[in-house]
Amino acid sequence: MLENIDWWMIMWTAAVFMSGYLIGSRKRAELQEPLDFDLASISPTARAQIEQSLQNGHTIEAIRTLRQDTGLGLKDAKTVIDGMR
Repeated sequence: MLENIDWWMIMWTAAVFMSGYLIGSRKRAELQEPLDFDLASISPTARAQIEQSLQNGHTIEAIRTLRQDTGLGLKDAKTVIDGMR
C-alpha cells in the first residue's frame, strides 16, 4: 500500500502540520505576558480577608475576594494568590 503513496505528499503534509504547530507555539508564547500587579492596590479590608482565607486553606475564597476587590481575571488572580502563599 505504501508503494502507491507519493512520498512527496507525505513530506508536504508533515511540513504543513509542523508549520502550524510552530506558528501556534509562537502565538502562545506571545500571549503569555508577565503579570504587572501591585499588591498595594488591594484594599486593607480585602487583604485581611484574603490572608484569613489563605490561613484557613480556602484558596478559592481568597481568589474570589481578590477578583471582587481588584477586577482581575481568574488566571491573574490565581497567580497573585499563589504568590501570596
